[in-house]
Amino acid sequence: MASLTIVSGGSQPVFATDTLNGPQVASEATYTPAGVPVNFMGPKLDFFGCDLGADPSEEAGVNGMLQTLLQTIQQTATVAIYQVAATGNVTNFSVATYPTGAFNTATDGSDNSAATLQAIIQGLGTVSGYNLGGATVTNVGFRLASTATSAS
Repeated sequence: MASLTIVSGGSQPVFATDTLNGPQVASEATYTPAGVPVNFMGPKLDFFGCDLGADPSEEAGVNGMLQTLLQTIQQTATVAIYQVAATGNVTNFSVATYPTGAFNTATDGSDNSAATLQAIIQGLGTVSGYNLGGATVTNVGFRLASTATSAS
């Protein structure tokens, strides 16, 4: 009886175009791209976690702080996804942008994207009564805002 040897499948991505540049070896028992986001539906993204200060969830109205914040970010990069947490926790606003490196202004090969985005956000000052002057930004990789814990 004829048989076919299975050379692909399992739980590994077939093709991770944005980060791994090719098919993954099917015989690997360990998930090769562990911890690396795979985005089949679009471009590679930069993910930022932001502490905007107090609970920003009340700022979603017309001409509110969140509208201004998103419009400001989109002057440099396109916002692919974002999430606002109803909390004052460390990561209460998460955003994914493309193209990658849009906020990187370093010329020495390093990546200062988070510091650049932080300066842009802090530069907004007070918007609709919400002070962004103390906002902090980290390049956390793929992580959503947390409403259940104080994890960042």
